[in-house]
Amino acid sequence: MKYFYLIAGANGSGKTTFAKELLDKYPDLCFLNSDEIAKEIDDNLGLRSGKELLKKLDKYITENKQIVMESTISGNYHYRVLERIHQAGYSSILCYIFLDLVDLNISRIQNRVFLGGHDVPMDDIIRRYNRSIKSFWETKNRVHKWSLYHNINNLFEEIAYGNKEEKIINPASYELFKEF
Repeated sequence: MKYFYLIAGANGSGKTTFAKELLDKYPDLCFLNSDEIAKEIDDNLGLRSGKELLKKLDKYITENKQIVMESTISGNYHYRVLERIHQAGYSSILCYIFLDLVDLNISRIQNRVFLGGHDVPMDDIIRRYNRSIKSFWETKNRVHKWSLYHNINNLFEEIAYGNKEEKIINPASYELFKEF
């Protein structure tokens, strides 16, 4: 079976940290991250990195590679990616990560910038935070399996998962997420 992992969450939620843990566990996964692609091709505005990501995705699909991709899922781009990988016979797994407050996302991004990482404008963080959480509910219905993780100090607690039915592991954290 071929697997496609979609690591999702708002900017600053811990997607890259989570993905790198997954890559350590499963080193045969091919990693797609538009921020890293933008850095590789010196695309400061991110205009070409989306196209490059799709090229790499097509290459990995052609080579029957196992794939992990990051996304805020705050737009519609990920739906086209999911269609593409489903048509190629992949089983899709959504791993959604969230923090308690958008202020934590902002703080984590500010810290990342301080350490030399990339910045995201505050307005974009706030807008994507809300859109991303809203998009989770639709996206989980378009994948084969999904898991919801509460990120507390980079300790990713799985609080719910499912495919056709959902299983709630931590009702308090799940209710917190539903309130967003």
